[in-house]
Amino acid sequence: MFETNELLVPCSYSRLIARELGLQERDLTTLLAGTGLQRDVLLSSADRFMSVEQQMKILENAKQIAGMPEFGLRLGECLTPSTHGPMGYLVLSSSNVASALRAFASFLPARLPFSAVEIDRDSEGLCCTLVLHIKINTELQRLLQECFALMIQSIVESVSGRVIRNAKISLQHKKPNYHQLYPQFLHSSVSFERKENTFCISDDFAKCANVNEQSASYAIAQDLCSRLLHSTASKNLSTRNWVERLLLSSPLGRLGAVDVAQAMFITKRTLQRRLDREGTSFRKILERLLSELAARHLLDSDLSVETIALTLGYNDASAFRKAFHRWYGQSPTRYRRAMRETAQL
Repeated sequence: MFETNELLVPCSYSRLIARELGLQERDLTTLLAGTGLQRDVLLSSADRFMSVEQQMKILENAKQIAGMPEFGLRLGECLTPSTHGPMGYLVLSSSNVASALRAFASFLPARLPFSAVEIDRDSEGLCCTLVLHIKINTELQRLLQECFALMIQSIVESVSGRVIRNAKISLQHKKPNYHQLYPQFLHSSVSFERKENTFCISDDFAKCANVNEQSASYAIAQDLCSRLLHSTASKNLSTRNWVERLLLSSPLGRLGAVDVAQAMFITKRTLQRRLDREGTSFRKILERLLSELAARHLLDSDLSVETIALTLGYNDASAFRKAFHRWYGQSPTRYRRAMRETAQL
């Protein structure tokens, strides 16, 4: 077991819990009861962190507030790839299901350092095993184990574009009295009271290509993920940095200013006021990210301009070409040719 006082967890997961519970700003004190944390830890735009003990206490409080024993299933259903910040961008940029799961396993300790996922391949396929590095009560163990199974399922289905019904899911906890609800959340059968928590898929499913058509973005996403996830826990990010992280948590174009503001527990007007003080705006931040990723796609991949446009959230290539000319003063095709010719000199 690790010394949990040395482990720090991003506050973004507690923000997600608060949203899932439908809490308002005035209700956050109840969620944080017994942690020693103030509401601003969830309201601040800074990239704040908390101890593992504080995170576990918040989970206990959340179960009490929810008043439903199956809260772990409901929370786990919310833990889609996009909720893991830049790690989600990396997962959704992987070439196939197996590489997405390996990316998730590689970077999970940077997001939830009290846990790890080990991946093994056997004669039947690929197995993900959850390892918890903390001692917690059986109810919290069950909650985390349910979240684990649903996170893996979400990755597999998001990347493959298919519902997986033949996975082999084994969980250590006893069959709960609400076990009849499991099929509403997990699409494959579950075995209880097993030695390990595992989620196993067939080789065919592990080889499923990424339907998001972003696999050529993998190296770019990996670089972004490494750079952002490994920033120090004590670093306070500006509102601009925080918006960047939220935008990178999903394929670009999916989140608007209202979505980002809601994720920060503020209004769109408050978000813009804070960005105004930093001399920027939501549109400027989004445009900067789009322009940077567009340039890197053109230089580091052989994707067509049309595919890059779709990858970056443009519905039509002509709109992308117009935006690119505004950013760089030339067409994407001419930019790619010029930069590659320069690189060869």
